[in-house]
Amino acid sequence: MKLISSLIVLAVLGSLLALVTAQPGCAGSCASNCPTLSVYIGDLDNYELGGVVTGFVMDGPACPNTAGCVGDEVNTVCTHFSLEAPRPGRCDFYITFSDRPSEVVHLTFGPTQNSAGTCCQGYPPVGPNIYVIPDFPSGGLIYPKDGWDGGPTNVTLYNDGSTEDAARDAGADAPGGG
Repeated sequence: MKLISSLIVLAVLGSLLALVTAQPGCAGSCASNCPTLSVYIGDLDNYELGGVVTGFVMDGPACPNTAGCVGDEVNTVCTHFSLEAPRPGRCDFYITFSDRPSEVVHLTFGPTQNSAGTCCQGYPPVGPNIYVIPDFPSGGLIYPKDGWDGGPTNVTLYNDGSTEDAARDAGADAPGGG
């Protein structure tokens, strides 16, 4: 009987210790179940897009303050963009090319996945989180990596064709880097 009561006491103490040491708002494994927060727009096989991408502009309340085309910093300078929203809402990502028409990726970012934002922080994309820029114009428009059955692919052509026009039309002061 003493063994059973000792085991019960140990179990209670273990439970109390777990409650005391757990981070508030992040009990259990909730942080390991958080959604992806960034959107990847670029090439998947490390193809250099530096001569192909000629500029980009972002417009919308959920657009990051800074972004740029990055590569692997060994063999490539520009293979992709990675966008992480500072708040929920929309972000239109205009991109111009030297060898094909300009395109716009229309992104939407949702709210944090918990009410206080203490466990899953950040704003997850609503819809695809990986968009592929084909190596060559014959590959078509930018497209979601794994397809998307939730409606339109959120990519459209931008006919004016320059980041300066996109910035003016979007209400931005100047085009982003590129």
